[in-house]
Amino acid sequence: MKKASDLMKEMGFNKDAPVATQEAFIKHLIKAATGNSVVTPTEKKIIQENPDKIVQFPKQLAFDFADEELLSPAKKIKKA
Repeated sequence: MKKASDLMKEMGFNKDAPVATQEAFIKHLIKAATGNSVVTPTEKKIIQENPDKIVQFPKQLAFDFADEELLSPAKKIKKA
């Protein structure tokens, strides 16, 4: 059985990288494995130090093309 440090090294983890890079790597692994977004210790510290300056990042755009088919005049002409 391999050690966790050996597995991390195989996946490209660099223990000599800056802490922010290490946190981003782990955060990406968690998101890829579980689909859950997590807050890194550095992010948590920044939020605790500046609770009044919390920035809400915009969500990714999402499109519902099912509604578009109902509203599109071009689709209505082709069906008629």
